[in-house]
Amino acid sequence: MKVDFGAINKETAPKQIAGRIRESILTGKLGPLEKLPTEDELATLFGVSRPTIRETLKWLAADNLIEARRGAAGGNFVKQPTPQDLQSRVSDPLMIAASLDAFTFEEVVESRYALGEMCCRLAAESRTEEDIEVLRTEIATQRHKKLTDVEFCASDVRFHVGLARATHNTIISVLAAGTIEGLEPITNLMLYRFRARQVLSDQHESLVERLVGRDADGMAKVLQAQKEYLVEKQVEAKTWRTTRNKST
Repeated sequence: MKVDFGAINKETAPKQIAGRIRESILTGKLGPLEKLPTEDELATLFGVSRPTIRETLKWLAADNLIEARRGAAGGNFVKQPTPQDLQSRVSDPLMIAASLDAFTFEEVVESRYALGEMCCRLAAESRTEEDIEVLRTEIATQRHKKLTDVEFCASDVRFHVGLARATHNTIISVLAAGTIEGLEPITNLMLYRFRARQVLSDQHESLVERLVGRDADGMAKVLQAQKEYLVEKQVEAKTWRTTRNKST
């Protein structure tokens, strides 16, 4: 399809051209998996050099909007986003913002568990045996006594992401899993000294038992108990840090 991208200011050409192509993708003028014009064709369309077009394509690839393919039928194509691509769009900014103290602990916990309760209700209806096995595998991992704190935290994230994916609703899964991946690491970092692994893994097991029975209300109660437990541990952590700071 021939797309009219319009004129540009050559002083900021790569950024502007990338913006025009991005707009064409967002408005549907360029569809999923559609091939972009060649570098020469784009250079002619925009009246710029090929190096400028190459810089533009780098911008678009970095933004996960296009992908390059090799071979006779190769070129640059509009990328069909995967759930993982979309999830990263949610998790990466949240992780950066959380590490810069953009949110309070209460906001982090409230948002995570509000989404978690929604996931419980949908997963109770839609879960498969494969979903159950994924969650049980993580619980077994969490029971290992030689597991490091980093490994336990990673398994904790995977468990809650697995619960989100058990909804089999792509939008909710992307939002919930992205939020978990973005916010849970900072929660783990704050609380790993104070929380008991056994308590969390037992809560996870209770969640799975109720998920097997498709008991959404029971799952929500377990999730609420975990939320209250983490808030309690955060108070302990805050008190400990205050005391330590006064003594130094």
